[in-house]
Amino acid sequence: MTKLFVRDKSFYIKLVSIGIPLTLQGLISFGVFVSDAVMIGRLGEIELSAVSIANNLGFLLATLAFGVSSGANVMIAQYWGKGDRDSIHMIATLMYRILLAGIALFTVLAIGFPRSVMSIFTSEQLVVETGVRFLRIVGWSYIALGLSTANITMLRAVGDVKVSVVASIFSLVTSVTLNWILIFGNLGAPALGVVGCAIASCSARAVEAAIIIVYMAFYEKRICYRLRMLFMKKLSVVRGYLKTATPVIVVEMVWALGTATMAVIIARIAIEFTAAVTIQSTITQLVTVFSFGVAHASAVIIGNTVGAGEYRKAEEYAKTLMAISFLLGVVTSGILLILRDPVLLIYNVSDLTTEYAYQLITIYVVVTIFASMAQTSLMGVLRGGGDTTFVMILDGVILWTVSIGLGAVAGLYLQLPVWIVYIVMKCDEPIKVFFVMLRFIGKKWIHDITRDNSVPALDK
Repeated sequence: MTKLFVRDKSFYIKLVSIGIPLTLQGLISFGVFVSDAVMIGRLGEIELSAVSIANNLGFLLATLAFGVSSGANVMIAQYWGKGDRDSIHMIATLMYRILLAGIALFTVLAIGFPRSVMSIFTSEQLVVETGVRFLRIVGWSYIALGLSTANITMLRAVGDVKVSVVASIFSLVTSVTLNWILIFGNLGAPALGVVGCAIASCSARAVEAAIIIVYMAFYEKRICYRLRMLFMKKLSVVRGYLKTATPVIVVEMVWALGTATMAVIIARIAIEFTAAVTIQSTITQLVTVFSFGVAHASAVIIGNTVGAGEYRKAEEYAKTLMAISFLLGVVTSGILLILRDPVLLIYNVSDLTTEYAYQLITIYVVVTIFASMAQTSLMGVLRGGGDTTFVMILDGVILWTVSIGLGAVAGLYLQLPVWIVYIVMKCDEPIKVFFVMLRFIGKKWIHDITRDNSVPALDK
């Protein structure tokens, strides 16, 4: 029986060296998000809800990019453990081709059909019209958003995480500065409101993407991907990539569509509920960045270990990572309690919205413990171990049957109080943790996907 915490110093060194930069990136990305949310929140509930709803389309694209690149990430991490760079290049080519098609689709939707997109989520005409003005502009940032998400995720697979921090810092500075100038009309600029926020978002994304692309073209020394490789004809890893990546892409898109569907349900219940969820998301994104860092570092560590053929060591690492994620969840819970009241004072919203936000944050104090464990196990350990099909089934089934199905019944059919509806929507997290633990006990989660066969490989 292995110990709960491994005594392998190299494991902790790798966890810290990958996890800390990813945590910093998460904090900086949160800064970009909160600069939008807080400044738009100062304009009022209509603007806050409109931007939040409009951003669902960009969220879907970012999720697609993350899914496509995470599917590649699983294979790249294991091939990196074997030292096979040629296969990594072929995987990256497949990833880029799929991603560019997705970017084109979402850009057309945002720029060409913004009113149709907004009308899916809300029937409030003032919110729709405000969101249309934002979406028509922010849609131009989707090429930068998609490429940045994919490139950062791919570099993460080989432990190259520093450039993402640098790019995120410049993106944050650009976003905050231009938001302050353009939303409120400072330094002699016109007060553009949500349009100014959209321009700031486009500029910040462009800066981030440019830094990462220049780094990959001239300075990156691990993957060494070049533009000409996008047109390579021999792609012997197609079958393996599709088999591994498809479940990842499906689960990310199913999750994104599920999140968007929940946004529809929430918006149909009350506009104050939408604003409250936006406020709650702001504070929870801040305090969960450490879990984010551990989860994504877990995928790299487990993937590299499995690729090197050290399956028993991967099992030991998994136990330690789950224990760490539990402890982080407890810490996060305490931080949420401390920050709850001060954060609510920032927003210029109605008393009802403030009451809803207080209730949602209080509920998430408990949920965050399970969310931390679910994130590390599903996005990190199981995905890094190549168990992508199980993750797809578990995530998809629970999301659509519990969070969405029961949430819709509770909110739209039974018209229960907002806080009860939110509990129903978030009870998926402890359920997922329960089934993940059963999966670990069964010892069927490690698959070496770099081999010709993909049967469970927990035999060494």
